[in-house]
Amino acid sequence: MKKVAVLVLLLGLVWNARAQGRVTVQEKRSGSEATEKEERSSDDGWGQPGPRRNSRPKTDTRSSDRRSTERVFRRIQEDEVDYAPPQKLIEMSFRFAPSVTFNTAEGFNSYTGFRENGAGMRLSLGPSLDYFFFKDRYSFSSGLWYTIHRSGYRMPGQFGQPVWDPAAKTQQSAYNLQYLQIPLSAKMYANNLFPNARLYIQTGGLVNVKLAEKALDPTHNGLFQFAEDNGRYNRQYSRFGLGLLLGTGIQYRLNQNQAFIMGIAYQRGLTDVARAKDLVSKNHIISLELGLKF
Repeated sequence: MKKVAVLVLLLGLVWNARAQGRVTVQEKRSGSEATEKEERSSDDGWGQPGPRRNSRPKTDTRSSDRRSTERVFRRIQEDEVDYAPPQKLIEMSFRFAPSVTFNTAEGFNSYTGFRENGAGMRLSLGPSLDYFFFKDRYSFSSGLWYTIHRSGYRMPGQFGQPVWDPAAKTQQSAYNLQYLQIPLSAKMYANNLFPNARLYIQTGGLVNVKLAEKALDPTHNGLFQFAEDNGRYNRQYSRFGLGLLLGTGIQYRLNQNQAFIMGIAYQRGLTDVARAKDLVSKNHIISLELGLKF
């Protein structure tokens, strides 16, 4: 009986062990089946694998745009170059300006028939000064320029002649007028056009102080011949004048202390430069502005 009992016990243990082995295999199969089901669920329905799901969390584009905008405004308020205080309160520059000069003319009474006589290439040069009064965007600009104007007239042939001669040929006159100019203007600098370059606009006035007047071709200069009557020359142009200054250009920074300036400027005469009461003449200039700021 004991042998039979032992045998039955052994058979029960073996049966139990086989049962556990089947359970384990079934559990493993169920795990693989779950994986296969997941793979099937990613099928696009045509036997092809569907697109992979992105496990990364979605970002809010509005919040990223808001952060970038805040960074831009923070840069403008703190360390943006265009809005920063100037490194120098006063900046000096030297100006070299090839110019086209011309004048207007209108005569009355004995000067009837006077007209302007073309234009000419002349030069203007001298130091300039910029005083910044609001960050590095606005400055008061002045200087001391040596400028040559050309002033010319076409006049009737009988002008200055003691005897009336209706067949007299038209006379011409041209003068070089040397001025010391003092500009009084304001400059506004705009944002960077490209790295190290800024646009500027200049507007203001000019005070002109005449240094000399020189007749060109005195032998055939009708106004000079009239002014030198009796061997004594009488000035034909006033000593002082006022003008309007308008300009624009680009300032390109070469390094920490120097910048190259290139632009155009227009000077419009506001006052009559002729001394004769019956002659009205005003000088105008269009110039190419070249300079070095230091």
